[in-house]
Amino acid sequence: MSIDFDFSELNKLSADLGEVPSKIIPLVRKAVEVTARNVKEDWQSGAAKASGSHARLFPKSIDYDLGLETDGGISAEIGPNRGRVQGSLGILEDAPGGVRSKPQNAGRKAAKKNEQDFITGLAKATEEAF
Repeated sequence: MSIDFDFSELNKLSADLGEVPSKIIPLVRKAVEVTARNVKEDWQSGAAKASGSHARLFPKSIDYDLGLETDGGISAEIGPNRGRVQGSLGILEDAPGGVRSKPQNAGRKAAKKNEQDFITGLAKATEEAF
């Protein structure tokens, strides 16, 4: 399962910024975390509507983890936690067909819904840092 974002604008912003003050790091982290939480909650909501009673615990398996990359970047991983009850059902809920039902795409919809807010959050972080 994969969700793709168009980060071309962010890549340009990153290139334009070059070296940024260290005070931007917590602001960017906040933007990433807020967006990750919003995507998680929207994904849970969409999954609850789509999964019905056959996988009623699946939405609660969706969570997120924040991480620091070796290059100093901040990342968020959002999706079903296979260690949680019904977390492994993610492959059934968002599979590309072939499992007796069409994919629900709750994760893709949640990511798309929050994409612009994430860009806005990063722009605000940049303004506050300078």
